[in-house]
Amino acid sequence: MIHFLVARGQDSGITKYLSLWGLPLADRLRVMYYDSLPGEAEFLPGTYVFAALDQLDASALGGVRDLHARLASEPGFRCLNHPDPARTLRRYDLLTALHQQGRNSFRAARATGDLRALRYPVFVRSERAHAGALSPLLRTPREVDAAIGHLLVQGFALRDVLVVEFCDTADVQGSYRKYAAFIVGDRIIPRSLAYGREWMLKFHSTEFSRAVVEEEHAYVLGNPHERELADIFRIAGVQYGRADYAVRDGRIETWEINLNPTIGRGAGPSSGAAPAELEPIRRRTKEHFYRAFQSAWDAVDPLGEEAAGVHVDWPVLHAATAHSDWLEWARTMLRPAKPLLAPMVHRVSPLIGRLARSAARSRD
Repeated sequence: MIHFLVARGQDSGITKYLSLWGLPLADRLRVMYYDSLPGEAEFLPGTYVFAALDQLDASALGGVRDLHARLASEPGFRCLNHPDPARTLRRYDLLTALHQQGRNSFRAARATGDLRALRYPVFVRSERAHAGALSPLLRTPREVDAAIGHLLVQGFALRDVLVVEFCDTADVQGSYRKYAAFIVGDRIIPRSLAYGREWMLKFHSTEFSRAVVEEEHAYVLGNPHERELADIFRIAGVQYGRADYAVRDGRIETWEINLNPTIGRGAGPSSGAAPAELEPIRRRTKEHFYRAFQSAWDAVDPLGEEAAGVHVDWPVLHAATAHSDWLEWARTMLRPAKPLLAPMVHRVSPLIGRLARSAARSRD
């Protein structure tokens, strides 16, 4: 049995997968919510996947760490990912480790820290959310202060903001590629290739052409970066997640490892993003990925292994909901006033950002 642990409100990736492509796995993969764990009378043997760890607050993380320690010490139990941030690295620690080991050419810094050594241009992003860049490319310290101040006005916490050096991975035609590959247990499974002129690539901005679709097909079937990705996942301490990365001068530049990634659409309608004549190629690519993905889950599911269940006594675990829920609510409430507030925010955001960073450094 596979037990998939996730923060409540963060389960759409796994549930959509189980509703369509993952149907053969649905009877032996159980989705469990972190805030419901104290109510479990018994933890049954199997593989426990600790997903979405970056969405847990400190109080929840302590209880989950205790649970992991208890289960991992018992026969018949296997754990993927570790709640301890020193064992399964979160975004800032991962980017820092990869740069220090010469695997990433770019650096990241916390907005609360010293930014003077960073190479411009830079951009800002959240350490825990997975929305990508939260600013355009920034070329001066004043622009960085303004971007940080703007995020603070929107409700972001300064401690959650990273400033990241821009790493230009465009080819000679000025196009960018973003690769995505999963790990399940010890298996690397390439998922997709996004391609386009925008430096911050998302699926919806991919420029679908026959050449791109065929390149993606060759990537997913060929798994060309398997060995290097295995090393990166090992450094990160990740046994379940998805790496988003590019290739520059023949080596991988890792943007992030998502511990609770989107796997694919569920039973709803297709996005229809690619031209209809290219869909047969994309269909074969997806079918290959999902077969490999299913096979990886089969490999980590200890079918037939007999072991006793485990009872765990632990303190009440605080609710572990999506980190950005209240932020999204605040943005929704303020949206009607945005045209009126925007000019004022634009004028004062550099000062807000500068003062907030100064206060944080003085506390440290």
